[in-house]
Amino acid sequence: MKRSVLIVQLFVLAVPCLAFGQAQSATTLANAPQAQTAKPVSAVGELPGGYVKIDGGPGTMCSQGTPYAFYFRPGSPDKLLITFGGGGACWTYNNCDLTQKPTYNPTVGSGTDPQLTGILDPAHADNPFADHSVLVVPYCTGDVHLGNKTVTYSALPSDKAGGNSASASVQIHHNGYNNATAALRWVYSRIPSPREVFVAGTSAGAIASAFYVDRVAEHYKTARIGQLGDSAGAYRAAIVPKLLEGWGATEMMRGFPSYVKQDASKVNFETLYIAAARNHPGVTLAQFNTTEDETQVFFLDAVGVPNALLPPLLEQNFADIRAASAGFRSYTAPGTFHTILGGPAFYSMQVNGVRLRDWVANLAAGRPVENISSGKAK
Repeated sequence: MKRSVLIVQLFVLAVPCLAFGQAQSATTLANAPQAQTAKPVSAVGELPGGYVKIDGGPGTMCSQGTPYAFYFRPGSPDKLLITFGGGGACWTYNNCDLTQKPTYNPTVGSGTDPQLTGILDPAHADNPFADHSVLVVPYCTGDVHLGNKTVTYSALPSDKAGGNSASASVQIHHNGYNNATAALRWVYSRIPSPREVFVAGTSAGAIASAFYVDRVAEHYKTARIGQLGDSAGAYRAAIVPKLLEGWGATEMMRGFPSYVKQDASKVNFETLYIAAARNHPGVTLAQFNTTEDETQVFFLDAVGVPNALLPPLLEQNFADIRAASAGFRSYTAPGTFHTILGGPAFYSMQVNGVRLRDWVANLAAGRPVENISSGKAK
C-alpha cells in the first residue's frame, strides 16, 4: 500500500469603485461560520519530507476557479504546527487580471509545495517543530486567506492608456475563508486533542494567522496555543477596511461573536490580533518584521502610502495591539528581506544577542520572551 494512502486511512466587497476600480457582480460565497465546506478526504500526492498533498474538497477553489489543496505531515498527535502561506493580494482589475500586473499567486501547484527549509524542514537538528504534526495552508485567492466573495473587477477608462479595453473584466473567487476552513476542519478530525498548537503565517498568511488562531483556540480549548505573524506588521493604511470589506471578509467575520458589533469602517489587520487577545487571553500573540521590508514597502505604496518608513508604522500598530494584549511580543530585525520562517535565516538570525530560533522555540513552549528590536522599532 502506498504511504500516502495509508496516511489518509489512518487520519481517514461590493468594492467601492473609487478605490478599487469597478467591482461588479459581487456575490457572497457563504455566511460564516455556519456555511462550511465538506470534509476533504483524499490524498492526491506524496511529497518529499513526509508531506502529503490533500484535495481541498467541495466548496474550495483558487481565484480562477482551479482546484485547491493543502498539505499535511504526520508527527506527534500531541503537537501541531499550522502555517498559512503567503502570496500577495489583489483588489483591482490591473492587479487581479493575469494578463496585467497581478500581485498575487492565483493557483496551488508545485510552487506552493512545502519547501524543506526553515520550520518546515523535519530533518534540521535545530528545528523546534521537527516532531510536530504539520498542516500547511497554501494561498491562491488574493484576499489574505479571509475572503468570502466572488467579485468581477472591471477596467477603468484610464486603463485604456495601457492598451486595454475599458470593457475588460476579470472574475476573482476570493475564497480564502472556505479554503482555510476546509483545511482546519480536516486537521481537527485527524488531530483531535493536541497539548500544544502553534499557528504561524508568512506575508499574507501572517495577517490570517491572527484571525485563525482565534478559531483554533475555540476548537482546541485545553491546548497551549501560540501564534506568530511573519512579515506583515507595518500595514497601516486608510484603505485596509475597504480591502477587507471588498473581499467579503468583514461580512464573514460578523458570523463570529467578537466581530458582530464591529464597525466595518474600522476593521483592520490589528483588529484581528485585538479580537484574538480579548477572546483568548491565554494565547501568546507575536510578530516578526524587518525594518525595511521591501515587500511591505511595495504593498504600502500600492494602497496609497508611498515611500513608507516601516519603524513608525510598526510602533503604532504594536501600540494598538498591546493596548488589548500586554503579552503581545515582537521581534524586529534590521534588513530589507521579507519573511524568515521558511528559510535558513530562521536559524542564523540574531538581534541583540537573541537568536530568533530560540525566541520562537520559547514562544511555542509557553516560556516568557522579551520584545526584541534592532533599535529602529520597539
